[in-house]
Amino acid sequence: MGDNKLWLGFKLDEEGKRTEEKFEITIDLLRRHGGIFGSTGSGKTVLSKCILEEAAMEGIPIIAFDPQGDIASLMLPGDPKELASKGVPPERLKEYMDKVIVRVYTPASSKGLAISINPLKLPDRNADQDDIIRLLDNSARTLVKVLMKVAGLSRSWEGKAFAAIYELLRTIWEGEKTEVDELSELADLLVADAETVGVDLEPFMKFSERQTLATRIRSLTVGSSQLLFKEEGNIDFDFLTKPVNGKTPINVIFLKTLRSEEEKHFFIAIVLNQLYSWMLRQGYTEKPRMMIFQDEAAPFIPAGMRAPGPKETYLLLFRQARKYGIECLIATQSPKDIDYKAFEQFNTIASGRISSEQSLKVLERILEPIAGEKESEEIITQLPGQQTGSFIFSSADLKPKVSSIDVRWLLTKHITLTEKDVQMHMKKLRAEQEKTLKQLEKARFAKEKAEDAAREKRKLERQKQIKDAKTAAERKRLEEEKKRADAVTRAEREKLLLAKKAKFKNAKVTDKVFESRGQAGLLSYDDIVNGFVARIEAIARRTFGLQFLRELVKRGDLHYEKSMSYYLTETREAIKQGLAKKGKKEITKRGKTKKVYYLFYEFEYMLQLVIESMGISEPDYIDEARLKKQFEIMVKKASKNGLLERIVLGSPLLEF
Repeated sequence: MGDNKLWLGFKLDEEGKRTEEKFEITIDLLRRHGGIFGSTGSGKTVLSKCILEEAAMEGIPIIAFDPQGDIASLMLPGDPKELASKGVPPERLKEYMDKVIVRVYTPASSKGLAISINPLKLPDRNADQDDIIRLLDNSARTLVKVLMKVAGLSRSWEGKAFAAIYELLRTIWEGEKTEVDELSELADLLVADAETVGVDLEPFMKFSERQTLATRIRSLTVGSSQLLFKEEGNIDFDFLTKPVNGKTPINVIFLKTLRSEEEKHFFIAIVLNQLYSWMLRQGYTEKPRMMIFQDEAAPFIPAGMRAPGPKETYLLLFRQARKYGIECLIATQSPKDIDYKAFEQFNTIASGRISSEQSLKVLERILEPIAGEKESEEIITQLPGQQTGSFIFSSADLKPKVSSIDVRWLLTKHITLTEKDVQMHMKKLRAEQEKTLKQLEKARFAKEKAEDAAREKRKLERQKQIKDAKTAAERKRLEEEKKRADAVTRAEREKLLLAKKAKFKNAKVTDKVFESRGQAGLLSYDDIVNGFVARIEAIARRTFGLQFLRELVKRGDLHYEKSMSYYLTETREAIKQGLAKKGKKEITKRGKTKKVYYLFYEFEYMLQLVIESMGISEPDYIDEARLKKQFEIMVKKASKNGLLERIVLGSPLLEF
């Protein structure tokens, strides 16, 4: 329709009879969202489908959640003759078929088009902080509920399982990741060490419990449960909103293929969470970008404290979606069963036959801010007697705000489809659209193949990171254990050394405290001194031996060439006995530096040679300062005895 109007039916006169005046709304009217209420048989689903037909013909892509199988029949064209008899030009059917393509997706089933979800995609980084918390909370909570229903997780585990999964998802999100590729990866992360994951999950759930939880999560990747998470047909909102050969898509998600209410809640919650992230990435717009329709909405947005997976995200979408061009439409038999917070964001209400007093009271409160107090009272009095297909349409943006209408005949068949029906009709449609679908699937397959390859690469990299982190953690643990063991050994050794040190330091010169190899047995400080005496005697036999030795000890070093000139035999003997060591020393003269040979007196070197020559085992401690002092006193005081006296008396060569 060129004037951007949605034709929903004909106006009724004051007596409730249909007039020839069309009732139309603008495509922008539902930007502030709408609700359609009416008991069974009132025609609420027909009005809902009428709005979907019109919106799609105006180029607005649609995602419709179909719990009963009533919405899927939008893919079946009506009878042109019947349309003409009901006041709908048959040309409208041709326009619908030319402009609209209906795709029915069957989660966890191959009866229709494939669609699956990744429940671990995380919120967009542009989301509001409070919304991020809600979305992470929602992802964790809905996953736990599915685990309880499908994977046999005990109810007593609900709280701690939620806390552990929430903390893990929050940490991953704060690490600037936007998704965990697979449930098996989440299971691996639950049992990985805190350093690898980035958070210590032990306060929330013990390791043994996390192992059990990980096993439950892995059970979702086998058997029929895995059909929800298979990679084929992973939900893609760019694809779902893209025209197909100029045709606007109506994407019907056929929920009857899911085996439990928990699975339906889980599936819708994940789709809505990912829709919210996609919506934020698109940015603001004044034009309608997409319509979301939820039929039989009460179980998914219930009143009171109950909070199934989709509820929080639906309420979030109702508050924010219009800024991003997302129009929301819901239908339900019972307004009283819908959370009142949802209606705060609704600006358009279509009311059919309702007789429940509680629902009428709730509806009156909803209508007052839209239609006005007096008008809302009048509407409520009329609703119990409304005819099938007759609705009171109320909107704050319409003039007049309230209109009674008779819904036009649908362009498509209004029947409830089973899985077999969907399989049969989708088979026919696929045959008709084979070329187009092949091209789309080819492009999509290529995209998914590239994404799978990238995902597999990321998975292998993460597995390697986890393995490397585990190896590093194990190595670190072993190193720390070794450090602790070494520290204990070192402390014991130091304690023992201190005891030995005290023993050696306080030993008398005659105390046998040093162990030796071979026949010598234990030796004393006095024995070591005698080792020095023997070496001093060897040099004292030389003419200038003692004089040479005193000069060497006093000065610390002697020029080698001069020493060889003045003390040739003494120098050689001193080197032989280990009382001196030849080495180079840097000398600077007249600004030039060169290395010159010197004789060095180094007591440590001498002592080491004496210890080795006497066969003393390497001592833990020896009072070097004590021995050095005694050695230097001996050198200073030593003097030769006369030869005759030595022979007669048998005295040593030296006396001190």
